[in-house]
Amino acid sequence: MLEALAFCWLLAEGAVCSVMRHRVLICGHSMVFWTARQARRSHFGSQLGLSDKAIIEWRGKRALRWHRLLHLLFGESQCLPPHVLVIHLGGNDLGFVKDKALVLQAIHNMRLIRERCPFITLIWSAMLPHQVWKCGCDPHILNRARRWVNNKIHNAMNGGLGFYLAHDDIMLLRPELYRADGIHPSEVGNQIFLRDLQAGVAACLASLVGDRD
Repeated sequence: MLEALAFCWLLAEGAVCSVMRHRVLICGHSMVFWTARQARRSHFGSQLGLSDKAIIEWRGKRALRWHRLLHLLFGESQCLPPHVLVIHLGGNDLGFVKDKALVLQAIHNMRLIRERCPFITLIWSAMLPHQVWKCGCDPHILNRARRWVNNKIHNAMNGGLGFYLAHDDIMLLRPELYRADGIHPSEVGNQIFLRDLQAGVAACLASLVGDRD
């Protein structure tokens, strides 16, 4: 399935590149699901204020984990691939999967996507800190592991895999950024996450235009 779909995508790439606007797919777990709703209500809109440069699609699936990513991307439709793929995952995995195993799986999957579709630009959206983790583990231990995972994937992205998108303003010291469950961001937290996404996608698109010129 992956090989056949990638081949079709490669054949269609010439047609896709002839379009002025880039296609951007933002995918991930419930954070993406809720941020898509936030975007529609915001001044950015669902196209993040970038409709003159891009066509943006949101694909958020609640409870999504890394081992289901390829199915989400390749198994449910056979539309043309995006130019830019933003991935926000890992928060549902950490604590159930060892941090080293999570890094290996994330990097392996992103490399596989690049191998199948080498024209795609990847953006890794860093995992957010949680006050509470679904696995019930000590949040201090899990947040330390989260920083380690983010750092390792940051290094891989800087090594040529793609772009790294940090969320430095979402911090545990700001309780107003979280809902009562301690996991999901509040509306204020979602606004910050949305702002980061908009800035990250805009910067990526600017770099792609620069490369093409």
